[in-house]
Amino acid sequence: MLLTVTKAKGVGIAAPQVFDSRRLIVVSSHPNARYPNAPNMAPTVMINPVIISSSSEKELGWEGCLSVPGRRGEVCRHTWIELAYADRVGVRSQAQFDGFVARIIQHEVDHLDGITFLDRVASESKILTEEEYLEICKA
Repeated sequence: MLLTVTKAKGVGIAAPQVFDSRRLIVVSSHPNARYPNAPNMAPTVMINPVIISSSSEKELGWEGCLSVPGRRGEVCRHTWIELAYADRVGVRSQAQFDGFVARIIQHEVDHLDGITFLDRVASESKILTEEEYLEICKA
């Protein structure tokens, strides 16, 4: 999964995206053409992630997905979450994440539950092609 997310220049991936039924995600935030303002975060493996609390405040943001190539959608997500998970060696952790990293985690946890970002887009008018989205990024 680490290789797949790195090779695809993605910021996250969930095990079901590589045909694995385990509840495992990788978060790997970094600035790139699609997300120029993304913070740097070393690739982090999160096993059995559970969102245990979240902000009441939500914010719209553009998302894409390795499973839905060529499309972007505007999705409303919690601005921060508190997450319980185990790391690669089984050590349990609990941490709060905010902003873009919280968005990535919510997106990847959705995959574990069979939900894609397209299920969370409020309107079809908020789904763009990759090219249309990149034009917005340049503006």
